[in-house]
Amino acid sequence: MAKAAIPVDLFNPGQVFACMGFLEAADVLLGNAVGGFEWGGSGDFFNLSGNGNENPVRVVVSFLKTADVRWLSPRTNLTERDGGCTKVLPGIAASGHPTAPDLQGILCGKCEDDLEREIPLGYWADGSGRFATTFKKSTNGASSHVRVKNALDAIKQLATEDAACDPFNKAARTESLFRLDPRGVVDPIHGGFSPDSLRKGAKGGIDMRVATYPLCELLAVIGLEQTRPDRLDGRCFAYSVWDRMLPPLLARVALGGHLRLGRFRRFVVEHIEVKKGGDRKMTDIREELIA
Repeated sequence: MAKAAIPVDLFNPGQVFACMGFLEAADVLLGNAVGGFEWGGSGDFFNLSGNGNENPVRVVVSFLKTADVRWLSPRTNLTERDGGCTKVLPGIAASGHPTAPDLQGILCGKCEDDLEREIPLGYWADGSGRFATTFKKSTNGASSHVRVKNALDAIKQLATEDAACDPFNKAARTESLFRLDPRGVVDPIHGGFSPDSLRKGAKGGIDMRVATYPLCELLAVIGLEQTRPDRLDGRCFAYSVWDRMLPPLLARVALGGHLRLGRFRRFVVEHIEVKKGGDRKMTDIREELIA
């Protein structure tokens, strides 16, 4: 089994969720994937392995560079609102009366064997009522399709080998993504100005953008497809990291802090609504000391 290690900031929930995304994607693309974290004086890393001789991180990045998104609808008269490719699949809707923002999606791409693979996404529409952290159906009017396409378009511009070495720190200039990486969210109150106002306002014309991290954000969406952090209350959630090499089934439980194997660390995130009923932003991230 081939192995890879990538740097990760354990205090960034988006990066931890994205590690889970790498694990889920590698399991689909390679099979028998396992992953775990290591931390210490030399830095913090996520270790990943899977079947075959190819670097599993590189395999996932290569897949995303070829991928496009398709949306699944239960009927022909319900399609993705912003022109995304829609595939009718009767019975797919989790909601009793689904609308366009409720559609689930699949990423379709190819691996080096030239066979098409599919990775599902759409946990915000699974109808389970599970805690969905910050990812809502739209941000500033941008649909799920627009945000996924923004991320995929940016990923296609990245050099594969470079991205595979340090995927979470490859920045891009994109429009709205998913608010899962705190680095890509600006706070005008604390920052003193709004980049959106400078770019789009009446006195706009200055193309100023907050750096976004498309690999981190899109993989975080994939990582949250089958797991959730632990919701503490209306303002806080917690996630955990572990030091054993775990398959996806066990890693999903470990991320929520419900599996205590080996060493682990737990982090608490405060996130608040940007506006009533809208997206949330992460305002404080701290490690919880465990006796």
